[in-house]
Amino acid sequence: MMPVLKSRAMDSFPSKASLIPGRVLDLLGFRRYFPLRRAELSGPAARGARTRPMSLPRRATIKDIAHAAGLSTAAVSQALRPHPTSNIKLQKETIDKVKRIAGELNYQPHAGARSIRSNSFDTIGYFTAKTGLFANSPTGYLAGVHDIAEGQGSRITLIRLPVSIDDISKAMPTVFSERNLDALVIESYSNLARQIYERVVAARLPVIFLNDRHETNSVYVEDQWAGAELTRHLLGKGYRKICFLHRQLEGGAPIKKMHHSAADREAGYRKEMRKAKLEPTILAVVTKAVIGADVELTAEVWKEIRRHDAVIAYDDDLANMVGRAAYNHRVRVPRDLAIAGFNGDYASLSAWQQLTTMQIPSYEMGKKAGEMAFKLVKGGPETVLPSVAYRPTLILGKTT
Repeated sequence: MMPVLKSRAMDSFPSKASLIPGRVLDLLGFRRYFPLRRAELSGPAARGARTRPMSLPRRATIKDIAHAAGLSTAAVSQALRPHPTSNIKLQKETIDKVKRIAGELNYQPHAGARSIRSNSFDTIGYFTAKTGLFANSPTGYLAGVHDIAEGQGSRITLIRLPVSIDDISKAMPTVFSERNLDALVIESYSNLARQIYERVVAARLPVIFLNDRHETNSVYVEDQWAGAELTRHLLGKGYRKICFLHRQLEGGAPIKKMHHSAADREAGYRKEMRKAKLEPTILAVVTKAVIGADVELTAEVWKEIRRHDAVIAYDDDLANMVGRAAYNHRVRVPRDLAIAGFNGDYASLSAWQQLTTMQIPSYEMGKKAGEMAFKLVKGGPETVLPSVAYRPTLILGKTT
């Protein structure tokens, strides 16, 4: 008859005398390092008795890794989270060994305890200051910040606003009232970002503005240069009747109070048109959303666009809207009407034709914003960094 095997709970490390050669704990990756105690065999009297369920083993700690690797806890800590100022220097083989053991033990750092020890949350906030369901931004921004944070061993907390909100002070994300971030990257598109600026400053939270122009602590696009470059391209192709098209949302801010990119791109366009001794034309379409199945150009705006042979749209979403109107009215692009936009992200890549656009280096800008955020963390909230500007790249498509 098979004997019933009953094992004691592993409440402490086993003594050498109690180790069973070859027996290992096969739960949560503790294999090879912490063998079971000797099991007690019951006799016939235990026939039919139920075995007690085994409780889950405790969480692995740095001490467990150090015991298995034959190192100090300080060395293990340095291997898992290197500190440049540490006096502990480890060989690559040792670091690899520690990481391998940590993986086999399913080691998971306790974020709360680590924050207390280091006086740091190891968390960067990423706040997109825009509203709406269909309000996508260049994916490279977040990807760049993420990759820098990952390299620093930090996490990212994503923050956004409700779908519809007029006064941000009435719906401030809770993260701004709780000090659980080391720094904040604000991806800015409108005056919403400025509405929270005083709140962030009062919290003494280091902030980097992404896609927003400030004298310091910001990463932004040279939009005026980009507007001029796109206009020069169209002029070089022989177009002379070129208009610039803005988008305004119903009940939204006027163009002068919108994100600075609107005025800057228009300014670059105006400059090149006047240099060519041509009259600039500024148009604006009012829509209830950025994109949507029922979001179309009005008949009045389309009529004005058709007085021209080329249109520069504020962004690629708006350029696609013009392209859809051209298709509906059987206007051929670019022979009858040339169309160009800005951003060079998803909207242009999924357009009905290869769209001519000014592509923003969003990933590089995101990485730069992440690097600057960590410099602020090290330097403190009073640290001031010079702002960095990026120039977009002209992408030649089949629409001009």
